[in-house]
Amino acid sequence: MLTLGISTSSGQFALVLGDNGKLLFHSDDLQIQDNKEIALLMTKCLEQTGILVKDISNIIVDIGPGGTSRVRTGIAFANSLAYSLGISVCPVPSMELAGLDAYEKYSLPVISTVKSISGNAYIGFYNDNKLISIDYGTVNNVVPQLVNNIDEFVVVGFHKEIIKNLLPNKIIHDSGLLFGNARILVEKSHLFLDRALKFPQFAVPITEKTT
Repeated sequence: MLTLGISTSSGQFALVLGDNGKLLFHSDDLQIQDNKEIALLMTKCLEQTGILVKDISNIIVDIGPGGTSRVRTGIAFANSLAYSLGISVCPVPSMELAGLDAYEKYSLPVISTVKSISGNAYIGFYNDNKLISIDYGTVNNVVPQLVNNIDEFVVVGFHKEIIKNLLPNKIIHDSGLLFGNARILVEKSHLFLDRALKFPQFAVPITEKTT
């Protein structure tokens, strides 16, 4: 079963292809800097793997949060391709990817953050192999509440130093990650396929209005 994964919530667009959880293609390997052309990445993927687009069984797409225009670009491509192929699209929050990435290494609760406007941020809380919540607000207000009863956790994102300074009595591990890796979309595809949406349903982006 061929699964296509698309992630555009970070600064670098990523496209991955997998077969029953085995990674066949990752656009990061192309070493194209600052690429914003999903169609080009798709072409390269098909060329390198020799796979036909009609053979794709599922599409899994990162729905953010992240840069609004970037996220919408990836979702629009995923929805359009799924519709044209008559297959499903499975939405996955970017903070679930980040949580899976960090939790796999540390087996600890994960706080992930994404910058927003006016000093606000999206703040994700991942624990026990699931995304518990995504909040929108200031790091100073939201994070202490999320980890009030937790002594040790991992951080992902751009606010790592702020969180460390904010909570000096906690044991805080720096994951070294700003975002989760798109490879997870296909390597752990079995976790996401039960979310399948098919026309007239489509994947939609996470915004401050949906958190």
